[in-house]
Amino acid sequence: MTRVDYDRSLWRAYRAGRALSEDTGRLWMDAIARHLGGTRSGLTVLDLGAGTGRFAVLLADAFDARVVAVEPSEKMRVEAERHSAHPRVDHRAGAAETIPAADTEFDFAFLSMVIHHVGDVAACARELHRVVKPGGLVFIRNVFSGRLDGVPHYAFFPSARAVDERRLPTLEAVRQAFVAQGFELTALDTLVQEIDPSLTAHYERITQRALSTFELITDAEFEEGLTRMRHAAARETTPTPVLEAIDLLVLRRQTT
Repeated sequence: MTRVDYDRSLWRAYRAGRALSEDTGRLWMDAIARHLGGTRSGLTVLDLGAGTGRFAVLLADAFDARVVAVEPSEKMRVEAERHSAHPRVDHRAGAAETIPAADTEFDFAFLSMVIHHVGDVAACARELHRVVKPGGLVFIRNVFSGRLDGVPHYAFFPSARAVDERRLPTLEAVRQAFVAQGFELTALDTLVQEIDPSLTAHYERITQRALSTFELITDAEFEEGLTRMRHAAARETTPTPVLEAIDLLVLRRQTT
């Protein structure tokens, strides 16, 4: 697996380039809430691979939760602490294979666009089994190899899609890794989120090169994709929302 070093350059663009609208943030919190049953407040939550904290704050507010936001990139953590500070969010250095938390500390764990960066998914699943309470849930928000038709920027960056088909895990591979460590599949939801209100706005977002995939294509390929997108945006007479389909894999830690 090709590693992407977020401390090299991505940390500068990540907050703006991956920002979520209020409606989109609510979409994901509502999706989580539907799986939690009656207990939806006063929770302790793990945000694993928290980046600059875009979901940590949402989780803290949506569930009146204490959130432990674990992120291996020092510069991403600094950005989170500077721009996404919250009284109930604790930012910690750590990795998916070695989570800095106590046994059964969390009611649920949330991983957003993280699983493809994990070098050892089995070790990650084993650690999540340790830190999540029996019966607790793990939510994996991601796109998966073989399920990429709902990602709009691939139409302009075909080499990016080829990279992701190779580097992203399949849904089944992730499911099997977690089942082997004592989880069961509870649900697979596919949510369609509005990522930008128009193709022009989406183009402006993409110019920031905040997606890790764009670190793995050449500068020429990136510029060619921008040109295709810019020309398409110029032909857009009526602003049309840009939609993106992302999977939410829900797994439950077995009690025995």
